[in-house]
Amino acid sequence: MSQTALERASEIGDWIVAQRRYFHQHPELSYKEYHTTEKVKEELEKMGIETKTITDTGVIGIIEGKAPGKVLGLVADIDALPVKEDTGLPFSSENPGIMHACGHDAHTAMLLGAAKILSSLKEELKGTVKLIFQPAEEEGTGARSIIDAGVLTAPDVNSVFRMHAFADLPTGFAVVQEGPLLASADDWKLEITGVQCHGSAPWQGVDANICAAAVVQGLQTIVSRVNDARLPIVLNVGTISGGQRFNITSGKVTLEGMNRTFSEDVRQQLPKWMERMIKGICEAYGCEYKFDYHFLCGAIVNDASMTKGVRNAVEKVIGKERTLQIEKNMGSDDFAEYLLHVPGSYIGLGCGNKAKGCIHPQHSDHFMIDEDALAIGTACYIQTALDYLS
Repeated sequence: MSQTALERASEIGDWIVAQRRYFHQHPELSYKEYHTTEKVKEELEKMGIETKTITDTGVIGIIEGKAPGKVLGLVADIDALPVKEDTGLPFSSENPGIMHACGHDAHTAMLLGAAKILSSLKEELKGTVKLIFQPAEEEGTGARSIIDAGVLTAPDVNSVFRMHAFADLPTGFAVVQEGPLLASADDWKLEITGVQCHGSAPWQGVDANICAAAVVQGLQTIVSRVNDARLPIVLNVGTISGGQRFNITSGKVTLEGMNRTFSEDVRQQLPKWMERMIKGICEAYGCEYKFDYHFLCGAIVNDASMTKGVRNAVEKVIGKERTLQIEKNMGSDDFAEYLLHVPGSYIGLGCGNKAKGCIHPQHSDHFMIDEDALAIGTACYIQTALDYLS
């Protein structure tokens, strides 16, 4: 190319920003991204790109190069969060209680920007780019839903690439590394049932609150005493709901949480360890229980060969000195589902900027991204595709 990928992305930078702001202003929850789906499809079709829909929401775009070759999947997520926005931005969410508080609006805009450039360069491509605008990443099940529907076939995808905005990384930097990067994420729900009675005579009932408190403490001993400390896990009790009134002993408590680990073996053992602990404590306290556990998405383990190629592409965009390695992150992403089927790589794109107030973490009602990161991310998509299909 006579121009670099970053130069090309910067030329349409205002357009990419406008797309991002539109999506930010019109966020939709997981599996309800109907308007977002139509907007993405409309923009792709304006570019002359063939589109497909295989589930109720989400879009696939196909860019075929002049010559046959490999098929690269470029992935972006399109759903938002049930968060009431408090950024004060002029393009704040118009949908009450829903906000793009994780950067998916930016991901969608960057992939559209890459589509715009790559479609203009298809005569130079040897192979095919499959643009995957995926629903419901925040549910942890969106990737699996479209994979089951056939997103990796017709044409068959050989490798996948995805990036995610990293709020705690400055704009102009990116995390690209082989092997484990993000942990698995599995959720669970526990109902503990006792016998409700008057608070003045607790011996006449069975207090589910006391049992639940013991369970919460007992579960943390799995982290400190059951699990191999060299294989980190997070066992988070996120909600506890029990009791009806201050002078009545609780007859029922509901706990919900999420577990994270990098080890697939530990991941499979966790529900067994938990239920053994729960069963023993509930029996000791005289309570009944119901325990539901859901495996959502595994750990993200980047393919070594694919990631080496991605690193070379990203270094062409931002330079070797700004392409970083970090400690493993206990956060999760359902991109892991793609990696169970094809080799791929997931990178973190810096979008933080203290001078612009872009300092808040993902899922915060104050979360903002530095829009200067959009052209960089778009260029990373473009350069990765060009290098992979060269």
